[in-house]
Amino acid sequence: MSGFGRITSQRRQRLLNRLEQGPTRVVDLAEEFDVSEITVRRDLDELVEEGLVERFHGGARLVGVPVPETSFAEKPRLHADEKESIGKMVAGLIGNDETVFLNAGSTTLSVLRHMHGHRVRVVTNNAAAPMEVKGDANLELILVGGLYRPKSSSLYGDLAVMTLSQIHASCCVLGTNGVSARTGLTSSVYGETVINRLMVERCQGKVIVVADGSKIGVTSSFACVPLDKVSILVTDRSASPDELAAIRALGVQVMICDD
Repeated sequence: MSGFGRITSQRRQRLLNRLEQGPTRVVDLAEEFDVSEITVRRDLDELVEEGLVERFHGGARLVGVPVPETSFAEKPRLHADEKESIGKMVAGLIGNDETVFLNAGSTTLSVLRHMHGHRVRVVTNNAAAPMEVKGDANLELILVGGLYRPKSSSLYGDLAVMTLSQIHASCCVLGTNGVSARTGLTSSVYGETVINRLMVERCQGKVIVVADGSKIGVTSSFACVPLDKVSILVTDRSASPDELAAIRALGVQVMICDD
C-alpha cells in the first residue's frame, strides 16, 4: 500500500486508544479526529487486516474485548423501536396452545407484550414479565423461581434449573448480549448461560433468537448457545450484512424487520 493510503502511526494509536474505551461509531471517530468517514473506514479496514479490530455495521471494536453488561433499567431506552418491531414479528411466529420458553432481557419482553391475547403458556426467568401480562386471561405465565439478579431482572440458580428440568416447550425465544458466526450466542452474565442452554435443550421445536442490530457480530464474556442449535435469528436492518450472511451460511434462517 502506498504511503498516501497507509494509516499514520499517530492516528493508528489514537484509534486504538479510543477503541479501548469501547465500541465506537465511524461517524463519531470522524468527528473526533476531524477527518472524513471514508478515511476512518479505510483506517479501520487496515486494522481489521492486522487482526486488531473487528467491524460491525456503522462502527468498530477491538478484537477480543468483551462487551460490558448494560443494566436492565437502561436497556428499554436503547434501540427501543427496533426491539418493538422484533417483538411484533416474533409474536407472529408463535401459534396458539404453544408452550414457550422466554429468557431474560428487554427484547424478549417486547415479544411478550406483542403476545397479548394469545392463547399460550410462557415459561420464563424474566422477573419483569408479570408486569407485561396484567389482565391477560389467555396467556398463562410461569416464573421459574430462583435467585433474583436486579441488574438484569432475571431469575437463576438451582431452583430455576429444577423448574425448567420438569418442562418441555414447543418453542424457545432467547435474547442475547451478542451473536456472531464465530462465537455463537454469548452472555455477559455467567449464571444465565445455564438457564439459556437448558431452555434450548428442553425445547422440542424452533429456537428463535431476538437481537437488534447492535448485537450482531458482538461477542460477550461467556459462551452460551452454539448457532447449530438456533433455528431463526430475528433482527433489524441496522445489522451488519456481512455478519448476517456468515450466520445464514451456518444454516440459520435470518429474518429482518421492515420497520
